[in-house]
Amino acid sequence: MFGFGKKEKKPLFIRAKDIFAVIREDYEDGVAFCIAEFTYKNRSYQMGSCLMPGCDEAKENIFFVFGDREYATYEEFAANAIIDGVRLEESGDLIEITRAGIIDGDAAIKTPWDDTRLARLALKEP
Repeated sequence: MFGFGKKEKKPLFIRAKDIFAVIREDYEDGVAFCIAEFTYKNRSYQMGSCLMPGCDEAKENIFFVFGDREYATYEEFAANAIIDGVRLEESGDLIEITRAGIIDGDAAIKTPWDDTRLARLALKEP
């Protein structure tokens, strides 16, 4: 009657190179992006940048994650973010963001900090 049912989650498709551009931009600004979970070729992965525990937000305190590996620099991260021979930083392939920023289990299309970059980069139709 009032439409209080559970909201349907819509897929969030973004070109791989576009999310890498966001991660790199944040890093250059001395900010850790977040960990994003995504699906590519029917498999799930995690990637992003994190702040070292107990450290101030600064470029030298940021490390990167791809799968279960950690990298000290963006360049090392980007060079090793490869799936089936495809270097994601250079790929126009679509990835489906399933969680990013991990806000209530939903992809952070809009975060509490009004960050809507993922939504702006999302493609309407894959």
